[in-house]
Amino acid sequence: MRAYRRGDLPAATQGFRAASEAFARTGDELSAAEAANNLCVALLQDDRPQEALACVQGTPAVFESHTDPARAAQAYGNLGNALEDCGRRSEAGEAYQRSLDLFRSLGGREGEALILQRISQLQLRQGQPIEALAAMQASLEAAPRGGLLRRWLGRLLTLPGRFFSG
Repeated sequence: MRAYRRGDLPAATQGFRAASEAFARTGDELSAAEAANNLCVALLQDDRPQEALACVQGTPAVFESHTDPARAAQAYGNLGNALEDCGRRSEAGEAYQRSLDLFRSLGGREGEALILQRISQLQLRQGQPIEALAAMQASLEAAPRGGLLRRWLGRLLTLPGRFFSG
């Protein structure tokens, strides 16, 4: 984790991969899935989406089988990121939706806000600007913290409605 925090992605990916493999060898499925999930994030940041997808695909199911919805929600979000970066947008949307459902069931407003932002960005890429605006508005409403940027974006997002209604 130190290498990741320092921005040393090659060392971080090597460390996360070694940890995931070591935990898997000892039968610690949860820790192996957590390390694989971390590996996915590092690989995505290192622009290696195919590898990220390969290592994250099974992690949501592991967390769900151990009744760990918080980590399952994070894993589905990471799966969505990997799928999207691989150009598999429809599947990414499904993974994001599953992540969103789990965060909402947990009352995880920050996670909900982040996933809604990803959904909004995906919808823009899919040529769905109205849906993207709605998802971004929902993200702002779910965000646990206010602030000037949130208020400004909230006002900005009301402009299309004013434009089309008058």
